[in-house]
Amino acid sequence: MAVTGLGRKETCIVHHNRPAVARCGRCHKPVCSECVVSTADGKFCSRECAAKAADFRAAKGKFGKPKRKLAGLIKKVVILIIVVFVLGAVNTHVYRIPVIGGLLDKLPFVGKGEELPSIPGLETPEEPPPAEPTPG
Repeated sequence: MAVTGLGRKETCIVHHNRPAVARCGRCHKPVCSECVVSTADGKFCSRECAAKAADFRAAKGKFGKPKRKLAGLIKKVVILIIVVFVLGAVNTHVYRIPVIGGLLDKLPFVGKGEELPSIPGLETPEEPPPAEPTPG
């Protein structure tokens, strides 16, 4: 299968009369079936490009792992925050948790807070009493 680019068939960078069958996985140059260097990392135009791609992949693996650890740590912190809020809501509104209730009461936004004063003019109006049915 020939490699195409911008509506035309590409030719090899070394053999200009041969159609390109692949693009280098590192520099993206088109190469023919005779020039292509196939490795486990992909297809390349030369052994140098294949070696540089393998070196890059190895270095990327060394520096990519801490990001995964950081993402895992962030996920655990978010889960912990959600658990604390759920326990706080249960402790405040449903059932007093004897073991950790005292600790939850000390946390802001979770524990027992002081009654907040109402803002004048924003009270919800009381509903009028239902109208009594007229006999008739």
